[in-house]
Amino acid sequence: MQGVGAVSIRDRLAHLGRPGMICAPFLRITAQRPSIPWILEQLHRTTNIPLSVQLLGSHPQHLALAARVLAEAGADVVDLNLGCPTRQAAKKGVGAALLSNVDSISRILAEMRAVCNCQLSVKIRAGDSAPDEVVYIAKAIEAAGADFLVVHPRTRIQGYRGVADWNVVKKVKSQLSIPVVGNGDLWYASDALRLMRLSGVDAVMIGRPILRNPFLFRQVEELRAGQTPFTPIASHIVEHVERLAEIFEAELRQTRHGPDGALKEQIQFLLRAVPEPSRSPLWQSTMRAVGIREIVEAIQPLRDCLLLDLAADGPLRLETSPPDPY
Repeated sequence: MQGVGAVSIRDRLAHLGRPGMICAPFLRITAQRPSIPWILEQLHRTTNIPLSVQLLGSHPQHLALAARVLAEAGADVVDLNLGCPTRQAAKKGVGAALLSNVDSISRILAEMRAVCNCQLSVKIRAGDSAPDEVVYIAKAIEAAGADFLVVHPRTRIQGYRGVADWNVVKKVKSQLSIPVVGNGDLWYASDALRLMRLSGVDAVMIGRPILRNPFLFRQVEELRAGQTPFTPIASHIVEHVERLAEIFEAELRQTRHGPDGALKEQIQFLLRAVPEPSRSPLWQSTMRAVGIREIVEAIQPLRDCLLLDLAADGPLRLETSPPDPY
């Protein structure tokens, strides 16, 4: 979610459906001692929703410093990112690249745990290239003092390809005493409840799917309450785009990249819920549009689309959901 999890977007999504916690994009902690004022500038809370701030790095003392500062400033959770699979992260030996060095993970967490007086969590992938050691890694994280663990069941080399293997989540949950949060391809609200029921995880984390369906948090909450979940229609999505346009125009007009690219990126996710043949023309006209007003105008024909893949149980299944874990 790095690059698409700005404060204004988080606020907007929380307005449409209240999540139990909001996770901020990671802060890069390097070999250079981080600036405390810079760390504090990153602490943006959405109303009174609990906030988790994620750290990406490999320098134990500097990660511990950032964790202490964030905890003292009011973060509810400090999270160590062991899930970023990018080439850049791998070259620097951070994110998911650390999964091949459990000793380093233990040293980092020991330093962070010693000074962090809020909850300390870790997000992992299913190992570097194979999930064979994921339980070993998870147990080492538990032993180092993490309060809970988030599991994304793809390996580092998989990136975002293929379908998430929920068996990995179930296996980790069965072997740990601390709470485990499941993640991976929760495209529909019913998937979130299915993963919780079949794996026994204590909670789920939703990333990219909330950009595709900004009402997903609301649907999950309504399903858990035994209520009939809300099903957004095309006008709701267009109105969401119009609100995002206002936000980006106000916040990004003076920036180097401007608001156009940010809005188009959001629309690209939203159009994943539009079946063909409607999707391609909408995306093509959006891509050709120049300026916020023209982009918003280009998306208006979406209002005439009567069939969207946004119901809680995903009857159209434009996205591939993982099979039940065995």
